[in-house]
Amino acid sequence: MVKTQKTLVIQPSHLKMMKALTYSANVPGLVVSGIATDSRLVQPGDAFVAVRGQNTDGHQFIGDAVSRKASLVVCENVQGDIGIPYIIVEDSRVALAALASLFFKEPTKRLSLIGVTGTDGKTTTSMLIETLLNGAGLKTGLLGTVTYRFLGSEIPAPLTTPDALTLQKMFCEMVENGVTAAVMEVSSHALDQRRTDFCHFDVGVFTLLARDHLDYHKTLEAYKKAKLRLFTELLPQSCKAKGVVANGQDPVTLEIIRQCPLPVFTFASNGRNAHIFPVASDFTLNGLSAVLVTPWGEFDVRSKLIGAHNLQNIMAAIGACGVLGIDLKKAVPALSSVVRIPGRLERVQGRRPIHVFVDYAHTPKAIENCLKIVRSLASSEQKIIIVFGAGGDRDKGKRPLMGKAAIENADLVVVTSDNPRSEDPLAIIEEILGGIRETNKGSFIVEPDRRLAIKKALDLAKDGDIVIIAGKGHEKYQIVKDKKLPFDDCEVAREFMS
Repeated sequence: MVKTQKTLVIQPSHLKMMKALTYSANVPGLVVSGIATDSRLVQPGDAFVAVRGQNTDGHQFIGDAVSRKASLVVCENVQGDIGIPYIIVEDSRVALAALASLFFKEPTKRLSLIGVTGTDGKTTTSMLIETLLNGAGLKTGLLGTVTYRFLGSEIPAPLTTPDALTLQKMFCEMVENGVTAAVMEVSSHALDQRRTDFCHFDVGVFTLLARDHLDYHKTLEAYKKAKLRLFTELLPQSCKAKGVVANGQDPVTLEIIRQCPLPVFTFASNGRNAHIFPVASDFTLNGLSAVLVTPWGEFDVRSKLIGAHNLQNIMAAIGACGVLGIDLKKAVPALSSVVRIPGRLERVQGRRPIHVFVDYAHTPKAIENCLKIVRSLASSEQKIIIVFGAGGDRDKGKRPLMGKAAIENADLVVVTSDNPRSEDPLAIIEEILGGIRETNKGSFIVEPDRRLAIKKALDLAKDGDIVIIAGKGHEKYQIVKDKKLPFDDCEVAREFMS
């Protein structure tokens, strides 16, 4: 990897980008040799940006940053004379995003960038876009829920969308090493916390909106508003924005069309009113095929991914690359090479003749969709069993709704633990059961031990039946209290199937 030493000389135009309210007289012309948001990581010459978090406030550590010889403090307020230059800003998060972009020489201006947002489908769509870009011969980077990777370098993703400083640094490294295009999942948290401000997107993609993350956003309206920022603020501000690709079957797309000044291309599997749609399609438990009509031509698509939702993800990916202007005739055949998307209806095979899939579905709508997808592919003799729980320290309101979605769409529900975190697993299960009992129908069993729950589901499945293990998907751990314990749904299922 090629890496170059960076410095930034603060200019008056930079202060405007950071939305500075006031600053020390000696700030213009000041040289910054690094940026830190954690005072413990400050090196001499760094700018320290004091950010207010959910649990800590960086303003409490300004003194520590000064003692470590920071050259500049960026903050929302300052008490007295701190002894070094400072910039007071409206919002430290916006200032951090601007400063990080400037420090790393605005790398997204030199990179074709596609951003994908929505409740479900982000990971699959992003990985399909990556496949198409690679198929067209572009050197491509990917940032998402499962992994961050480019040019053979790969690390597990701690966050769907990294913080602004990490994000701009990674884009800079991509550019310096010859990457020409990148795709990233853009989470609602990242949009709300301004992590992706000053990213110059070429294309934005909207998959769909369903209930999620209300523990953070509080209301569905606030959650939707955060998602819409990609289309109403960030894309319009980009110096190279080309357009939007959005789900024509989701009502939020109408809001995007009304509020976004850029061209919006829609995709839909249920008719010809969209810009991208199938004129023929076939779905089995072994994959899908379709003929898609697009503004850039008609394409035969074959994929090992299953379900109508994955055809939607494929349409979104093709649309994004079409808007970007890549050669789709060259790129589309590469889609057949995608065997699996980690934790997204990922097939687990063993000696037993049953169909087992691990899926990240952790919202009521995702569980409903997942079960309806496999139901549409199953025969009347095949039973569907789902194993799932709900995460602790997260939106409690969705738990009974998840139970209701499961019992209404599966033949047998096995309720278990997910990542209980600081909560009592049995209390979480009881809230899920509230939704199940409300329906007064269906069969369910309770097994708090997730490993045993998976075993019970597999033991109860007969030849040809379908077992969905939902909630954790690609995760390779289980969080119990303050411990992160090794746990991989795929590995556990594979062990019991063998």
